[in-house]
Amino acid sequence: MSPLREPRRRLPRAALAGVAVALASGVATAQQPGYGQPGYGQPGYGQPGYGQPGYGQPGYGQPGYGQPGYGQPGYAPPATPGYPPYSPGYGYAQPYPSQQRSRARSDGEIGALYAVSAAYGGGMGAWFSSEVGLDDPGLFLIAPALLGVAAPVGVYFLDEPALPRGMPAAIAAGMVIGAGEGVGIASYQYVTASEDDAWGFRGLSRATALGATLGGAAGFASGYYLEPSPRSSVFATSAVAWGAAIGSMYGYGASSAGIGYGLANDSASLGGLVGYNLGLAAAAGLSTVWVPSWDGLAWMWGGAGIGAAVSLPVFLFYAGEDAPPAKRGLIFMGTTTALGLAAGAVFAPGSAADGALGRRDEDGAPSARRLAVVTSVMPMALPGGAGLSVGGVLF
Repeated sequence: MSPLREPRRRLPRAALAGVAVALASGVATAQQPGYGQPGYGQPGYGQPGYGQPGYGQPGYGQPGYGQPGYGQPGYAPPATPGYPPYSPGYGYAQPYPSQQRSRARSDGEIGALYAVSAAYGGGMGAWFSSEVGLDDPGLFLIAPALLGVAAPVGVYFLDEPALPRGMPAAIAAGMVIGAGEGVGIASYQYVTASEDDAWGFRGLSRATALGATLGGAAGFASGYYLEPSPRSSVFATSAVAWGAAIGSMYGYGASSAGIGYGLANDSASLGGLVGYNLGLAAAAGLSTVWVPSWDGLAWMWGGAGIGAAVSLPVFLFYAGEDAPPAKRGLIFMGTTTALGLAAGAVFAPGSAADGALGRRDEDGAPSARRLAVVTSVMPMALPGGAGLSVGGVLF
């Protein structure tokens, strides 16, 4: 062996195997499309759109990318039909509950408006016949019959397309409440005025027609601007009935002793008219913070009826010649009726937390809350005795 030449080194077999695998991989890669072109091997190469301006940048491929203003604060890409609007940072926003529910009126709502409109048309026809002085029944009833049919036909065209939820109930409630106001005013004038000054049937029809018309207009405005729940409209209609009944009880029961039924009617009519308007005012105020459920309305009607029924035995205490007038018992009846009404509102099924949590009921409106909820009843020490401490949530 020459000293100037080093012995040739042999590669290990494992190294030779690695070289062979590398050469095979290189040959396979060289046969792939695009090998050797700029960008080959970069992430996304070979995918549709690679090499186009903006590919690989955030938002590429989304609707509106590349349009002026894309990526700037407040820019929203065009909405894709059938998908909710895009919300930057959160993917696609889920529709709010108010967007998911239908805003169209229910069949019950429009059915109530049809019935009330028919009565309104008949009343307007009666007013017209009385104003023109028709005394013959056959001629007198022509106008009520025509307008009684024309009014529901007008509602049919008003409901094309379908009215929004709450609008029919608000219009119907407005007409009923307005007509009741007119009847109450005419009734009080009739019982307090002399026979010569009494309005009579013509005055009654005028007051009723005017009140129903103004009430319907007010109901339409309320439905358009406030969008009340149908339950609020039913609640307002119920409240005026409760107020009129309780007010009449107080008015008649508080009338002077020894006067006849005719004179006591003056106080009863005044009390009913005052109670009617107090009930309307109370319902309008409560409706701004509380919407009763259908069950709650039923419980309030039931509570008022039970309260009136349990007061009936009080009249037994007025038996005898030396007893006070039995009509004083109506004051107690009015009190128990009001207490039963309040108890029905407090203990009606419902959850005070539903409205605060944003829950919604079957018709899409915010879940009704109880008027009041008792949350705790605990003993309480008092000077010289003991009592109970009751806590709860109002509204």
